[in-house]
Amino acid sequence: MYTLPTDLIVDILSRFSVKTLLKFRCVSKSWCTLIRSPEFVKTHLSVAAKNKDHTHHRLVWTENRDLLTSRDIKQHVLRECSVSSLHNDSVVESLDLNYPLKNPELRVCIVGSVNGLICLDIEDNDLVLWNPTLRVYRKLPDSRLRLSGGSRLDRITSVMYGFGYDEFSDDYKVVGVRCSCTRYPLEVKIYSLKNNSWRTKGDILEVVQLTKPCKFLNGKLHWVNDMNGGFRNYGNIISIDLADERWGKVEQPDYGKKNFSLKLEMLGSDLSVFCNYKTMSRNFMTTSHADMWVLKEYGVKESWTKTYSIKYSPNVF
Repeated sequence: MYTLPTDLIVDILSRFSVKTLLKFRCVSKSWCTLIRSPEFVKTHLSVAAKNKDHTHHRLVWTENRDLLTSRDIKQHVLRECSVSSLHNDSVVESLDLNYPLKNPELRVCIVGSVNGLICLDIEDNDLVLWNPTLRVYRKLPDSRLRLSGGSRLDRITSVMYGFGYDEFSDDYKVVGVRCSCTRYPLEVKIYSLKNNSWRTKGDILEVVQLTKPCKFLNGKLHWVNDMNGGFRNYGNIISIDLADERWGKVEQPDYGKKNFSLKLEMLGSDLSVFCNYKTMSRNFMTTSHADMWVLKEYGVKESWTKTYSIKYSPNVF
């Protein structure tokens, strides 16, 4: 019987969706071994990332709903839709996701997503790495970063997580940072999926308060370092390289001298920043407008470009 060359089989199979590949594993032992191999997984991820039709991409987000009985009680869910449908369809259907440890009464947060894996933080308590396509997950061991005390100082101490992929060691990592302006020292721990364990990172960059969200780019995790409680005219964007685990800073554009707050985002494959400007109105601090800056070339300060400027209605904020 004629057999196709392995390279050609890989080229053909790498163009199918993961769900279809799961069915193809039943064709033969050789196909099953091929599809399970790390080399094929990397090839499939590379092909999917270059797919301009986004047929293999899904958009996943959190949604908080008021229950009919009370506006004080929220129902927390994850929803998804096809990215290709956003481009091609006039009406887009979104669906509820059955995620691990699902409980609508518990708040769920998406820490990050890399190569089809999603890191979830459930009620600031349980961390989960989840593959929604394969419907498998791993609950991470306790990082012991979160304080269990009931004092007011304990409650204002926060833990920020970031999730990314270390290409050098072929490992997925979660970085947890305990931030506090109280008596508790700042502490950093790094989780390795390969080792399924946390370890404490010794050298620590001086941090006041990291803010969500964390963005993964160029092998590094990025946060905004809040220098003055969300209303300031100065702030840092700090990063940690998942390969050598060194801290760094991203040079920023000139936002002006007004009070503002920063929020990290991604525009395509570029790091971007929403700069929300604050003004006093009737003794309240409100957001007047926002500028969106995009870093066109990573590491080059001069490549920051102001792409959008949005003026807010005074009745919105």
